[in-house]
Amino acid sequence: MKTTNKSILFIAVLTSVLQGCTHADDYVAPTPEVLTSSPNELLVERFTTAPVVDGNIDAIWDSARPLLNSYTVPSAGIRTVPLNSDGFLNTEPLDIFDPYKGETNKFSLRGGHDGTNLYLLLEVEDGNDSQDRESFYFYAPTQTWKQEHKYANNANDKFYEDKFGFMFPIKDASGVIPAGWNEGTCSFTCHKGLTGAVAGDKDTRHYMPVAGTKADLWHWKRVRNAISGSVDDGYVSAFNDAAGLVDKRGTAQAQGRLPDAGKNPYDDKPVFTDPITGKKGPKWIKPGVENYYWVTKDELANFTAKTVVNVAVDGTLSYINDAAGTILTLNPNTDLASYAQGTGKKRFPSVTINDGSGYVGYDSRNDTKIKATHTGTKWVLEITRKLITEDVANDAAFEIGKEMKFGMSFFSNAAIAHGTLNLLTMKIVE
Repeated sequence: MKTTNKSILFIAVLTSVLQGCTHADDYVAPTPEVLTSSPNELLVERFTTAPVVDGNIDAIWDSARPLLNSYTVPSAGIRTVPLNSDGFLNTEPLDIFDPYKGETNKFSLRGGHDGTNLYLLLEVEDGNDSQDRESFYFYAPTQTWKQEHKYANNANDKFYEDKFGFMFPIKDASGVIPAGWNEGTCSFTCHKGLTGAVAGDKDTRHYMPVAGTKADLWHWKRVRNAISGSVDDGYVSAFNDAAGLVDKRGTAQAQGRLPDAGKNPYDDKPVFTDPITGKKGPKWIKPGVENYYWVTKDELANFTAKTVVNVAVDGTLSYINDAAGTILTLNPNTDLASYAQGTGKKRFPSVTINDGSGYVGYDSRNDTKIKATHTGTKWVLEITRKLITEDVANDAAFEIGKEMKFGMSFFSNAAIAHGTLNLLTMKIVE
């Protein structure tokens, strides 16, 4: 049979009509465009399987929509006093962030929950695992032990650890978040131009502007939390002490940051002062060992690490070598290159980590668990905490079906210079 062009047209139209005739209950609405990421909203959906918090990215994380953004270090403003112990206004940058200013780290943040616990996966682009934190070096001209600067004077003067911070609002007993939090988040607690700054004081401090209000502060420190398995959990209040008795708001001494109750995962007060010579030096050493950045409580107990008991006039260190109390000495003058500023491979660390058994346990200061892995190009940080903890006074409550504003920061080899993102939203899905 010969088919005409008109016949073909008729069949095509008829087929189209028949295909378009569906029952109402068969109709499927067009699928709306699904957001694959967000620059400012963290969507915390319910996981069918909880991830293993081990620093490896489980497949379940593929189902979590990432918050994708970046941290960029801004200007901190003009400094009014020197901050380093050997500093002067003409030796330190006027802007204390200057050696880091403009540095950018891209990141991805994903979240999920299982009805009981919150899970976060933070990935931050960072090519260096920064561990050399204020290490001790020997200054030969005066035969003196010094520490690398806490605050960098220039781009080649960076001796600190990587860190991150999260800040969340804590509701009061009536379930109300601090007034003003949603308009500022982290910047709401950050006060500049404080009065009365003396050498060593920053004239910018974190504290809550209203007495009786608090914000939850998670502060992970790469070296100090190296083996604790936890984020150092604390809070920001209006006062300098937990009893709420010292009110220094408006002054450079108004540090409102306090730790939650619990075990301190580190001791970062590393200076030993000889009572006879007056010379200062490191408290703890591992003679002959190269490129180490902390000692553990266990190493001190078994004398793998040594406790310094004397600093001689020429800088020679005396230390307890064993359980019998044998005293040995280390004279840096015979090997100056190993203890030289910036380059010496045997420089001594500034931190003792107080627990060598992995997790320090579950208390309020250590209830936010973490596993951190550096891949060579980025940090992979898996974090978990109960949605609602027992410490309702000092911990934020992550409530299913609700959302909250929060802020976050990242410090790349920096004590203070950091990029911060404010006014982010965490939405916890039923």
